[in-house]
Amino acid sequence: MSRTSRLIDRRLAKALVLLQACMIPVSALIGWVVKDSTAALSAALGALVCWLATCYFSWQSFRAAGARASKQVLANMYKGMMGKFAIVIVGFILILSNVKPLSAVALFCGFMLVQTMTWVAPFWVSRQQKRV
Repeated sequence: MSRTSRLIDRRLAKALVLLQACMIPVSALIGWVVKDSTAALSAALGALVCWLATCYFSWQSFRAAGARASKQVLANMYKGMMGKFAIVIVGFILILSNVKPLSAVALFCGFMLVQTMTWVAPFWVSRQQKRV
């Protein structure tokens, strides 16, 4: 497998989505251990918003593949980024306006925890590929 095809490999997107999904209950558990159930719910909601946005981006980005579809892939990535941004904004607006009681710090910490998995997933996937 060439280096170029590895960069656009769908396994990385699947690993990222899976890793982020696993971090949702972890963020809730951290919020509960550090503070209380309100912080746990807030952290889980922040993590969920990040995960939903990443799921949409991954789905939108990898709808087309191949060298002949490069313009379509780029257009899909732009659509995915705009959709991801919209999901995050709308998600935070809905949570901040409708969930009471809410810990805003825990909400954003849960979001950031799941977002950091974007940096961890490539290392995790490359480690898994070395085992095989």
